[in-house]
Amino acid sequence: MERIGTSEARDHIEMVNRILAESQQRLCTGGEYFLVWGIGSAFVTILFALENNGLVPGAALWSVPVVLALCALFSIYRSRATRAALARSSLLQREFFNVLWLTIGLAFVANAAAYRIFAGVASAAVWSIAEAIVLLYIGMHGNRRAQIAGVLVVVSLIAANFVAPPLAGYVLGAGMLVGYGGFGVGELLARE
Repeated sequence: MERIGTSEARDHIEMVNRILAESQQRLCTGGEYFLVWGIGSAFVTILFALENNGLVPGAALWSVPVVLALCALFSIYRSRATRAALARSSLLQREFFNVLWLTIGLAFVANAAAYRIFAGVASAAVWSIAEAIVLLYIGMHGNRRAQIAGVLVVVSLIAANFVAPPLAGYVLGAGMLVGYGGFGVGELLARE
């Protein structure tokens, strides 16, 4: 192995320090996505609970695809706007997006392809599990707000299991709003 001089070693160390300074060591989550999807998922879950309990007409359910489409359009628009920043993302950041898309994809498949198994409030519970996985993954990387939010979603899932059946959808919706949406608000307020 070839020995290098002191000045050359300093240059190498300086270059490594610049590379590390430019790469993101923190897992950036995009609080706006969590806020939008937390509100959207809570709206859908609570609307279905209201309809199941006879408090709103079935025609109100036509707003569900509109709300989900608006959330998806926001996500597409926002991801295009931040594409340049994501191009230089760290391995950790890329892994986060892999976990996010895998979790959401599997939840979608469970709801769309296994709708007889995950009918009614069970379909909302699948989304709660997906949200909790995403939040707790972020929390595993040192984000305390994500840890708290993930626990809130899990607690709402457990609580929904023990309340009277007509209330389960409201409890799950509250967990989505406070956990997923609340995490988004926390991230937006904590931006450096």
